[in-house]
Amino acid sequence: MPLKVPGQWSFKPNYYQYDASVLGTNTVYRLLEDPYGFIWMVSDKGILVFNGKTYETIKIPGTEQEIVNIYRYKNTVFAGTYSGKLFEIDMLTLKVEEIPLPQYMNRQARYLSTINVMDDKLYLAKNMGPFVILDLKKKKTPTLISHSNYLFRYLLYGDTSIPDLRFHPYWIKILDYKIFVESTIYDLQNRALKVFYTASKDSQELKTVSSYLKEGSDLYVGFLQSGGLVKYNNYNVKSYQNIRQTILPDVEVGDILKDSRGNIWISTLHNGVFVFLSEVAEVQKLSSNYTLYNNDIWYIKYKNRILDIGYKKQLVDQLKDGAFYKKWIGDTTTIFNPVLLFRSYKNKFMILGSVSSYMTGATNFDRIRSIYKDFYTYNNELYGTMNGTAGKFLENLNYKPILADTSELNFYTRFPLPDSTYVKGGANGLFINDKPTIVKDRVIKVRKYNNDILACTDNGLYIKRKEKYVHITQKDGLPDNQCVQIEYPGNRYYQLLTKQGLSYIDTADCKVVNSFNAQLLGSDAIIHHFDVEKDTIWLATNKGIFILDEKALLIKTKSDITAYLYPEQLTGRYQKYMYQNFELKYSKEKLVKMHVEIISFSPKEYYIAYQVAKENKIIAAPVQLVDRSFFVNTPEPGTYTIKLHIGSDKDHIDKQLTYLLKIKPLWYQILWIKILLIFILIIAFGFIVRIVAQQIIKEKEKRLKEKYAMLQLQSQAFFTQLNPHFIFNALTPLQSHILKNEKMESLEYLDRFSSLMRDILKNSDKTETSLKKELEFITKYINIQQIRFTPPFIFELHIAHDIKQDNTFIPAMLLQPIIENAIEHGIKNKGAEGLISVHIQTTVTKGQECLQIEIADNGVGMKHNFLKEGHALYILQKRIQTLQKQAGTIASLTHQPGNNGMGTIFTLLLSKTKNLWMP
Repeated sequence: MPLKVPGQWSFKPNYYQYDASVLGTNTVYRLLEDPYGFIWMVSDKGILVFNGKTYETIKIPGTEQEIVNIYRYKNTVFAGTYSGKLFEIDMLTLKVEEIPLPQYMNRQARYLSTINVMDDKLYLAKNMGPFVILDLKKKKTPTLISHSNYLFRYLLYGDTSIPDLRFHPYWIKILDYKIFVESTIYDLQNRALKVFYTASKDSQELKTVSSYLKEGSDLYVGFLQSGGLVKYNNYNVKSYQNIRQTILPDVEVGDILKDSRGNIWISTLHNGVFVFLSEVAEVQKLSSNYTLYNNDIWYIKYKNRILDIGYKKQLVDQLKDGAFYKKWIGDTTTIFNPVLLFRSYKNKFMILGSVSSYMTGATNFDRIRSIYKDFYTYNNELYGTMNGTAGKFLENLNYKPILADTSELNFYTRFPLPDSTYVKGGANGLFINDKPTIVKDRVIKVRKYNNDILACTDNGLYIKRKEKYVHITQKDGLPDNQCVQIEYPGNRYYQLLTKQGLSYIDTADCKVVNSFNAQLLGSDAIIHHFDVEKDTIWLATNKGIFILDEKALLIKTKSDITAYLYPEQLTGRYQKYMYQNFELKYSKEKLVKMHVEIISFSPKEYYIAYQVAKENKIIAAPVQLVDRSFFVNTPEPGTYTIKLHIGSDKDHIDKQLTYLLKIKPLWYQILWIKILLIFILIIAFGFIVRIVAQQIIKEKEKRLKEKYAMLQLQSQAFFTQLNPHFIFNALTPLQSHILKNEKMESLEYLDRFSSLMRDILKNSDKTETSLKKELEFITKYINIQQIRFTPPFIFELHIAHDIKQDNTFIPAMLLQPIIENAIEHGIKNKGAEGLISVHIQTTVTKGQECLQIEIADNGVGMKHNFLKEGHALYILQKRIQTLQKQAGTIASLTHQPGNNGMGTIFTLLLSKTKNLWMP
């Protein structure tokens, strides 16, 4: 209903238009709404499923299948193609299946002009072709097959005895129980046709009716042939006095739909889709027979049925009772010089602009270069602020300066207070009596209402009430923080215009009661100025002039927002839009991406925030979304509660949604499997411990056996050194000295022999000894042996200089058996020609530094096998083999003939490492 403004004013509802820039086409035939709130549009590009921002195209099998007609039955859509095929679309899942038609229907490849359901039966008819009825309760079985000429006969009489050609069969449209024939809509009731609407009652040119919508007592009718959209208020089919109002002129209307939110949709064949939003139903756009200068309006004032309209040039149109009244022309030499104020007095007028002003009779030149920055009414007197001065306009529009300001501050506004003091606002903030206040933001306007001082700034509105300052910003409900205009009509509300909308602020508690967003007038709409007369708000915008019902604005209503939240993994339409509990398997990434989809046909931007909790513990505090997706951190399986908050801002939440996200554990995360795994691990661990313990015991037993074998071999080596032959042969020289009464020689020999015995006894319990001590022992042993032989054999010892004998360790009593073998079986009978030489040097074997000891003699060589059991060399060889079993040890004993086959060379190779020979 248009707002009631005295006079013959003409207004039409405000609407939005979705054209090819959004939909990809301007041709839309039919409209439907699905259970999720999406709008379905049948276009020349296919069926579009639209959510207000983007659309999805339903793919029909076959490239030639252009949809020309659809009908919704419950949650199923029957779609007919241009080639005459019929498809069934599930609105919940978008599953498409072709419905096989009787062979009779396929004789002519014509489109299905009629697709309608009555009494659970599907009526199908081709233009000038077959006509069939399918029973939907019996799996779409045919119950009647005939020709479309018999369609009306069957609808009226239930038989097909004779054709009924009262109506042209090539243009018949049946929708539910309404039949469209040219410019008339018939109502089919009890097999009788009654006129529901006919355009013949209008004096307008007759057009073909395409669609209708009954809205309460009002009727919307759409026409083809550029007949547009017409609205009848309080339509009465029996009356010839129905008031006709053209809402959309000169368009071809395809269909009209009222969705579940109360929005009214109009599809056209050449201009896209129009929608009248229910949330802006109280906003009407001025429609005048007088062509305005343009739609970019910067100033508006309504008083005494006269509307002053100012443009971005210094032009002012005046309309009275909706018709042209006067035109006032000021300075039009400047392209951009928006009108800020207009006043007239008799034949004198002034137009004050943002760049220059125009006053008739003010000076010899009507054009005034001075720029007025602010205008305000105080005590019914008009004041103005210009460069360096503030003054007042007299009744005859003459300007009287009353204050000159020579300060360096750039003031935009000055306002008089009692006692000749002023409030000033400018780039540096708000000043009272030239003293700065807490307001430091740029002040555009200052006003004083009651005892409040109001400052419009770039950062919201400041209200000074006594000594207290109240700061109102976007977070308190303003459309934005850029304040433009502030008014107070004397009631309980301050009226504040910001860059993006109009707000009403309660003077009692300084709270924002409600706001009107400029985007509701269009996505790029800007409100430049407003005026309020009684209950009507006049808006001057870049889209024209709108009026708004003040009472409707003061009623705080929540927007009917349809929103969905779903995980990215879901692809099915039913799962995304019907489920609020989701189950997903645990992922190693520990993140689940969630998408928010809002179905909104308003250009408003929404505040969207989410909160995540697990077991009543918040793990993600409310976080505002930058785009419409976010990640939920799921470090462990369980149920996560996701709350979605949607509104105009964080302090005005219109809708809250709660979803449950259940993360199912992987098989190894299930409790009983965990217990089973722990039990198995315990058994396995015990088994491994047992095996390791047994291995350790075996290793210890092995080392003990090796140690025992080493000690046994060492003991055997000890006894070999103390064998009777050696002792007897060693005592023979002593006996000789005694018989010869050579006391000194006897004592010296006995001292050497006893020293040798002591060394043997000392080394009997040692596993290793230093090279130095081993060589000292060998030297003592050689000296004893040399005394036995006359003349004595020769002994040579050669040691490399880089060998430190004190720090080089070898197994104890390792060299003596080799030297004893060289003496007894090699050089025993050679006398002074006998030679035993020992060469000790360092070498590297297998990456390890080793000690190489060569013991050579020039005796008869090894003609017999001396490595038999019990022999000293056999015992030595066993000791070497035992040493080889120790980790990280290199030990070997080899022998070979000497030079020219004379004598034998034994080579002993040992790791050169201290404490390596400890068992």
